[in-house]
Amino acid sequence: MSSEERQTRRLLLRRPTPQDRALYHAHFTQPEIERWLRPPPLPPFNSGALDELVEGDCTHWSDHGFGPWVLIEKQSGAFAGRGGLHWTVVEETAMVELAWSIEPAMHGRGYATEMANAAIAWARELRIEELVALVLPANAPSRRVAEKVGCEEGGQVDHAGLPHLLFRKPLP
Repeated sequence: MSSEERQTRRLLLRRPTPQDRALYHAHFTQPEIERWLRPPPLPPFNSGALDELVEGDCTHWSDHGFGPWVLIEKQSGAFAGRGGLHWTVVEETAMVELAWSIEPAMHGRGYATEMANAAIAWARELRIEELVALVLPANAPSRRVAEKVGCEEGGQVDHAGLPHLLFRKPLP
């Protein structure tokens, strides 16, 4: 199995394609997702921003050989979210972020933790030395995911114009 496609016990993790635009649009425009990824004063996701997100994820894979995955629930074949690894800039420093966004109807099933553990294993294979996770302080479920996968809180940073908790995961 390639790095472009992995499996966990319950999820298929695959490289996104331009054909995933409808999945991204349906996912990222849900109020439960925008609450954590585009809270005020940020504008809600619009069609152009979501097209750029899909294109950016596809380009990230082409440029770096890794990137966010589309998460598919193996049992049902349903879209379960987006998550994985990607480069980001935190306070003027390039870092590899461990990110996740799970379909609201699938919250509470442990999918974010399952995907994150697979991404951490992959990051070790890639010899990435450290991952970071950026979480809004009020997002208790995502804070728990970061803690479950062994990230340590590293203080508060400004990211995307908002205060975020920075979690660090050294990969020895």
